[in-house]
Amino acid sequence: MKRDTLIVLLGAEDGDAYESCRDALRAGHDFKVFDGAAPVAALVTTYRRRERHTRTRGIRTLGFVQAVDRLVSAEEMGELLIGQVGGAGTAWFYQLFLAPDGSRVVACFAVSQDREDASRP
Repeated sequence: MKRDTLIVLLGAEDGDAYESCRDALRAGHDFKVFDGAAPVAALVTTYRRRERHTRTRGIRTLGFVQAVDRLVSAEEMGELLIGQVGGAGTAWFYQLFLAPDGSRVVACFAVSQDREDASRP
């Protein structure tokens, strides 16, 4: 997937995570959409657990609860593509979930990369 295509797809959605992710892409941050789709039911289980972990650790997030809700609503799709934006040295790491044909972003959230957030008990 091309950077400009992903920016347009993110622009079709409302929310701080989507806007912040678009800004990160426009700023040239690394991104990848992985080959192959993952079962939505497994994604729901995994990301519910990860959301709970970040909340209990006090790690800042953008749109994580809403993203999990959107994953639950997308279970009839069966599978989703997974993408990410960011990497070492970025303030936020963005996780994206796209329709199996890559035609739309189903969910997006961000997790702070701040070392102070990561070191909280």
